[in-house]
Amino acid sequence: MIARAAIASALWILMAGCTARQEHGQELFDLHCADCHEEANPDLKKQPPSLKGLFRAKKLPSGAPATDEQVRKTIIQGIGTMPAFDQRLSQNDVTDLIEYLHALK
Repeated sequence: MIARAAIASALWILMAGCTARQEHGQELFDLHCADCHEEANPDLKKQPPSLKGLFRAKKLPSGAPATDEQVRKTIIQGIGTMPAFDQRLSQNDVTDLIEYLHALK
Protein backbone atom coordinates (compact mmCIF):
# COMPACT_ATOMS: atom_id res chain seq x y z
CA MET A 1 0.00 0.00 0.00
CA ILE A 2 2.77 2.47 0.93
CA ALA A 3 4.74 1.48 -2.17
CA ARG A 4 1.72 2.24 -4.36
CA ALA A 5 1.35 5.66 -2.76
CA ALA A 6 5.05 6.36 -3.32
CA ILE A 7 4.78 5.31 -6.95
CA ALA A 8 1.67 7.45 -7.44
CA SER A 9 3.45 10.41 -5.88
CA ALA A 10 6.49 9.91 -8.09
CA LEU A 11 4.30 9.67 -11.18
CA TRP A 12 2.50 12.88 -10.23
CA ILE A 13 5.84 14.67 -9.85
CA LEU A 14 7.01 13.43 -13.25
CA MET A 15 3.72 14.35 -14.91
CA ALA A 16 3.88 17.81 -13.38
CA GLY A 17 7.25 18.27 -15.07
CA CYS A 18 9.39 18.50 -11.98
CA THR A 19 11.60 16.11 -10.10
CA ALA A 20 11.47 15.24 -6.42
CA ARG A 21 14.69 17.25 -6.01
CA GLN A 22 13.09 20.29 -7.63
CA GLU A 23 9.99 19.90 -5.48
CA HIS A 24 12.13 19.80 -2.34
CA GLY A 25 14.15 22.73 -3.71
CA GLN A 26 10.95 24.73 -4.12
CA GLU A 27 10.02 24.04 -0.49
CA LEU A 28 13.47 25.27 0.57
CA PHE A 29 13.19 28.32 -1.70
CA ASP A 30 9.79 29.19 -0.25
CA LEU A 31 11.13 28.81 3.28
CA HIS A 32 14.52 30.50 2.99
CA CYS A 33 14.66 32.63 -0.17
CA ALA A 34 11.27 33.88 -1.33
CA ASP A 35 10.85 36.54 1.36
CA CYS A 36 13.80 38.48 -0.04
CA HIS A 37 14.07 37.36 -3.66
CA GLU A 38 10.38 37.28 -4.62
CA GLU A 39 8.75 40.08 -2.68
CA ALA A 40 9.75 43.66 -1.98
CA ASN A 41 11.02 43.87 1.57
CA PRO A 42 10.80 47.41 2.97
CA ASP A 43 13.29 46.53 5.73
CA LEU A 44 16.09 46.13 3.18
CA LYS A 45 17.98 49.12 1.76
CA LYS A 46 18.69 47.23 -1.46
CA GLN A 47 16.28 44.66 -2.86
CA PRO A 48 17.87 41.31 -3.73
CA PRO A 49 17.55 40.29 -7.37
CA SER A 50 14.84 38.00 -8.67
CA LEU A 51 16.20 34.52 -9.25
CA LYS A 52 13.90 33.73 -12.15
CA GLY A 53 15.95 32.84 -15.21
CA LEU A 54 19.11 32.86 -13.12
CA PHE A 55 20.85 30.23 -15.22
CA ARG A 56 19.77 31.70 -18.57
CA ALA A 57 22.15 34.60 -18.05
CA LYS A 58 25.89 34.18 -18.51
CA LYS A 59 26.58 36.01 -15.26
CA LEU A 60 24.99 36.24 -11.85
CA PRO A 61 23.93 39.66 -10.51
CA SER A 62 27.27 39.70 -8.65
CA GLY A 63 29.12 39.45 -11.97
CA ALA A 64 30.32 35.91 -11.25
CA PRO A 65 29.67 33.19 -13.85
CA ALA A 66 26.17 31.66 -13.73
CA THR A 67 27.30 28.14 -12.85
CA ASP A 68 26.09 25.56 -10.35
CA GLU A 69 29.40 25.84 -8.52
CA GLN A 70 29.18 29.62 -8.16
CA VAL A 71 25.54 29.53 -7.04
CA ARG A 72 26.43 26.80 -4.51
CA LYS A 73 29.27 28.97 -3.19
CA THR A 74 26.96 31.98 -2.90
CA ILE A 75 24.29 30.00 -1.02
CA ILE A 76 26.80 28.43 1.36
CA GLN A 77 29.00 31.48 2.02
CA GLY A 78 26.57 34.32 1.42
CA ILE A 79 27.48 37.53 -0.40
CA GLY A 80 26.91 41.18 0.45
CA THR A 81 23.82 41.35 2.63
CA MET A 82 22.78 37.77 1.78
CA PRO A 83 23.50 35.56 4.78
CA ALA A 84 25.43 32.31 4.57
CA PHE A 85 23.29 29.18 4.67
CA ASP A 86 26.10 26.75 5.50
CA GLN A 87 24.67 26.12 8.97
CA ARG A 88 21.02 25.97 7.84
CA LEU A 89 21.14 23.80 4.71
CA SER A 90 22.78 20.45 4.09
CA GLN A 91 24.79 19.79 0.92
CA ASN A 92 21.80 17.82 -0.43
CA ASP A 93 19.49 20.73 0.38
CA VAL A 94 21.73 23.08 -1.58
CA THR A 95 21.76 20.66 -4.53
CA ASP A 96 17.96 20.47 -4.46
CA LEU A 97 17.69 24.25 -4.26
CA ILE A 98 19.98 24.63 -7.28
CA GLU A 99 17.86 22.09 -9.18
CA TYR A 100 14.81 24.24 -8.44
CA LEU A 101 16.60 27.43 -9.49
CA HIS A 102 17.33 25.80 -12.85
CA ALA A 103 13.57 25.27 -13.28
CA LEU A 104 12.63 28.90 -12.46
CA LYS A 105 11.79 30.73 -15.64
